[in-house]
Amino acid sequence: MWPLFLLTRYYHLMLPEIRIRLDAIAYALSLREKWVAVPEAELARFPSGGQWIFLRGAQGVFKPKELSEPISIRSTLASPYMDEVIGGSQILYDFAPAGRDYENDGLKQCAERELPLVYLLQLKGKPKPEYEVFAPVYIAGWSDSDRQFLVDLSGHRPEIVERHSEALFQIAQLDKQYVVTQVERRLHQAKFRNQILQVYRERCAVCVLRLRPLLDAAHIIPDRDAKNTLNVNEGLSLCATHHRAFDARILRYDSEYRVRVELPTGFAAGSGEQSMLLLFDGKPLTLPADEQYWPVAGS
Repeated sequence: MWPLFLLTRYYHLMLPEIRIRLDAIAYALSLREKWVAVPEAELARFPSGGQWIFLRGAQGVFKPKELSEPISIRSTLASPYMDEVIGGSQILYDFAPAGRDYENDGLKQCAERELPLVYLLQLKGKPKPEYEVFAPVYIAGWSDSDRQFLVDLSGHRPEIVERHSEALFQIAQLDKQYVVTQVERRLHQAKFRNQILQVYRERCAVCVLRLRPLLDAAHIIPDRDAKNTLNVNEGLSLCATHHRAFDARILRYDSEYRVRVELPTGFAAGSGEQSMLLLFDGKPLTLPADEQYWPVAGS
């Protein structure tokens, strides 16, 4: 299968369905670059050929009327399979229940034809749901007896020939030494950010900015292996500006949880530095209500 960038070069020579599918993936990737976590409203439709096409629906597997097979899969971070990343990038996805076998048949066709899809992982529920977006993803195989699909989130076509072999799912019993892949890292960061923003009540600990799309989970100590337990007191809720300043060690906090700002030697502070950084020097961090979640001291 040709790589996505090469297919894009021959975009106008493609069949309409292939063009639409590539437009969906390109749109999903652009959202991933724009948002830390993509708001649900941004995922309703995507542009293709001068029209807007639906990207998701009410069910987990969605096929727009313009396509013969599904374009997206939707799941939730609460799913137990999010903790079962197989081989670093593959996860299990349950069959649709009885009465919606057309969804299962559609995903099987995607596997047989090696069609790329968009995977929408819900990070936050209502109100204002948010998603982590993976694209392109592929159906690596399925098990009719277990009623599960194997979905590869890595962006690469899986090297699997027997698409519906029961033996395919024995891969879960193989090497348990997880490799920290980009997929695992993104899943880990999504969970960590959710926990941090929850205990900080969706506020920047420095400036108290409350716009969730602009908030990050900053690591106080270097990020550990993605399979280790998440410790909320090893993170801090910061807006994008203060996160960057924190990583650059321009903004820190002391053992009494007061902000300390130290600009580079010889740097003449202007109005921007005064209002965005020096204004908070010496002020207390806005901490979680529960002291057990306070960040490790003396950073």
